[in-house]
Amino acid sequence: MDMPARTEPIGLQVINTAQLVSSALDVALTAAGGSLGMWRILVAASGKAQRHGAHPAFSEAVGVVVWALSDDVHRMEVAGLVVRQPDPQKSDEPRVELTDAGGALFHGLLRVVVAFDIRLRTGLAAEDMDAFSSVLTRLGSNVAAAEPS
Repeated sequence: MDMPARTEPIGLQVINTAQLVSSALDVALTAAGGSLGMWRILVAASGKAQRHGAHPAFSEAVGVVVWALSDDVHRMEVAGLVVRQPDPQKSDEPRVELTDAGGALFHGLLRVVVAFDIRLRTGLAAEDMDAFSSVLTRLGSNVAAAEPS
């Protein structure tokens, strides 16, 4: 038996669900001494993401514009979690690197993120996840194809 079609536009469904998931992850990260914004910066500045060390590429990896990122990075720098180092190849674009304290926070928050991911995947088979990933990719492609050049 076919399920009735949803009447809510898919874009609103995606936005509402993404906001719910984002808020829940932020709550979990905050309880562990971080935040979603901090987590994104820590991931981008981690050794696994050193290709994103230069500020503009770094902010692109984090998914925000450079001017918005600067305040967050500054707060994290004051807290001793990251340092900005001059990039020898691009003098106007500093590299953002983790300190030992930032690395420790990264690893602590990683445990929270892994547990949250397990929670999200509850009741979903690998095939469900593959299909979900394909749908998200398709939605992104549909949006990108519709953007004016």
